[in-house]
Amino acid sequence: MHASEFLTQTRLDAASLDAWLNEGWLRPSGSPNSREFSKIDMARAQLIQDLRRDLGVNDDAIPIILDLIDQVHGLRRLLRGFVEKRRA
Repeated sequence: MHASEFLTQTRLDAASLDAWLNEGWLRPSGSPNSREFSKIDMARAQLIQDLRRDLGVNDDAIPIILDLIDQVHGLRRLLRGFVEKRRA
């Protein structure tokens, strides 16, 4: 989805989106002039909003939390691959 639709669906303002992109919190595909946001980007944006708004997490902690979540997902993919190879 394009940036305008992403902003509408996430209820995020353009300045916040730019800041989050600059921080590397979101990683859409494409070039800066034609970014394409995925469902994963939507989920990350919702998570960031929940962390900040509902849990009171400050901006310094956001990249740490996102990195830990990315590591967990990476480990889950790796483990799933091991299990599939074992079954084969």
